[in-house]
Amino acid sequence: MVLPVLSVALLGLAAAGNGETIVFGGGPGSRAWDQEYSQIAVIDFEANPGSIQPLQNDPEDNISLKLIERGGQITSPNARTVLEVTQSEFENLLDNMVDGRNTAFEIKIPSATGIILRFDLGERFGVNRIRFFPREGFEEFFLKGYLVRLNDGSEEQQTVSGNPDLRLFKTVERNLDPVVDLAVPLQFVRFIEVKQLVRGEWEIDEFEIFGEGFTSAAAYISNVFDEDRPAVFGGITWAKETIGEPAKVSATVSTRSGHTPDPSDSLAWSGWSLPYPAGVRTPIASPAPRQYWQFRVLFQSSDILSAATVDSIAVEVSPALADSVVGEVWPQDAAIGQATELTYWVRSYNSSGFDQLDIKTQAPVEVIRSVQIDGTDVAWDQEDTEEDDGNIVGVRISFPRITGDDRLLRVVFEGIALHYNTVFIGKIFDTQRPHNLPQTLVEGNVDADPVAAGDDLSVTTRVADNRIHFLEAAPAPFTPNGDGVNDQTIVTYDIVNLTGGSPVSVQVYDLAGRLRRVIYSDLDIGGRYQRVWDGADDNGQMLAPGIYLVRVEVAADTGKESKTAIAPLVY
Repeated sequence: MVLPVLSVALLGLAAAGNGETIVFGGGPGSRAWDQEYSQIAVIDFEANPGSIQPLQNDPEDNISLKLIERGGQITSPNARTVLEVTQSEFENLLDNMVDGRNTAFEIKIPSATGIILRFDLGERFGVNRIRFFPREGFEEFFLKGYLVRLNDGSEEQQTVSGNPDLRLFKTVERNLDPVVDLAVPLQFVRFIEVKQLVRGEWEIDEFEIFGEGFTSAAAYISNVFDEDRPAVFGGITWAKETIGEPAKVSATVSTRSGHTPDPSDSLAWSGWSLPYPAGVRTPIASPAPRQYWQFRVLFQSSDILSAATVDSIAVEVSPALADSVVGEVWPQDAAIGQATELTYWVRSYNSSGFDQLDIKTQAPVEVIRSVQIDGTDVAWDQEDTEEDDGNIVGVRISFPRITGDDRLLRVVFEGIALHYNTVFIGKIFDTQRPHNLPQTLVEGNVDADPVAAGDDLSVTTRVADNRIHFLEAAPAPFTPNGDGVNDQTIVTYDIVNLTGGSPVSVQVYDLAGRLRRVIYSDLDIGGRYQRVWDGADDNGQMLAPGIYLVRVEVAADTGKESKTAIAPLVY
């Protein structure tokens, strides 16, 4: 099957963003798949030039020949004791059966019986033939009786302890043929066990396995890419095709980012993101700014004759505008329906330069009162920002370019008719480098004003007597990918001025205002509480990467009060 070259289309899709667009695969001008990987598992680079796909076996391919190379192994629970050799010598003897040379695994001890050999192919292959035999000239030393057991490597064929549940395939109590050649109904196989049934001397020169079709799973992990300094990411776009039954195959693409060149350092690297959809430009969810990044492609198939292929992946990346940019808004509560003056601080560290700030919010910014850089008033321009549907979603402020370390931008503006709770998400831009990607602010105390005691980018409603004194979701961001590091965010809140129990709810909303999860709903009295969110919605499905709002609401006698915190979710 010849697949279309899609890298040109990917470049067009990626052009919706900025920064450098790096294309892997596809055709001329892109990076070659076989030059950019750190790890692969049964990946085929040659079947469709410019693409990658799971390995496909021809009927004449001996799967055993690369068994060790792809991570498989040969073991025996009892042969080494009989042979009385070192572990290293024993492993070499076992490997003789899959080296393609005239070397054999030998049991030349007449009294030995019940010897077991186990072959792990390293992956699930479509197998239809198993063949084994002694060396030429040693034909009398063949297995006089044997049994063969198989396992497909799936979870369904595991024991309670997680070991392969090997199923009996063939028993031959009296074998007269030096060359054992077994036809196997085509099926996925990963584990094969052969057991000697008849006492005597024997050897196996080659243990051959044949089949057809695609492996059931394959993986491609890219090199660690070094951007030389902290970088930010734009969008990712990738193209997929299928061979055979589309409903029976899948390919997923994920990313991760880190501060060190070693991705095994879980403290310095994020986990893998959730998969990105194929065929559309999607914002990269991995944390930034980060100097290092990787991508991963995973293939799955439930049908031996079907597979997915990945033609190209395009990634947008550019140097960060600063090593770190921290934001804070104050005050952090306001009266609904009244004009409220807010101060928005941005502190940047080791910045190469930026001259625009986008503030995205549900509350219209009516008037900008002042803009200061390091305490000095400066001139500014402003314009509304809009979504694709024309709705105004925030304001863009331009000012003299800020460079250097530990610089403070202060914007005072007036908003009106704040609605329940409002988040002010900030991004900085550098118009002198229009192809650079914007950098998103992280919330934190910028220590700009001793009166401003907040440390986040949200404003909530105010009632006559505050009941919610403190709210925090930490860590932020969190990465619920099952690696044991920052898999959950803990929502901590203080309730004051309550002597009896009052209804309290802890809920998660997306930025469109949709309720996605009720973490807690019950009666609380005054005190400090902690509730855990694992990143799933009310149906137990993991939510997509993005910024979510955790809202705590108290229904006291004096009315309802709510407070909101940001909970960024990444993978």
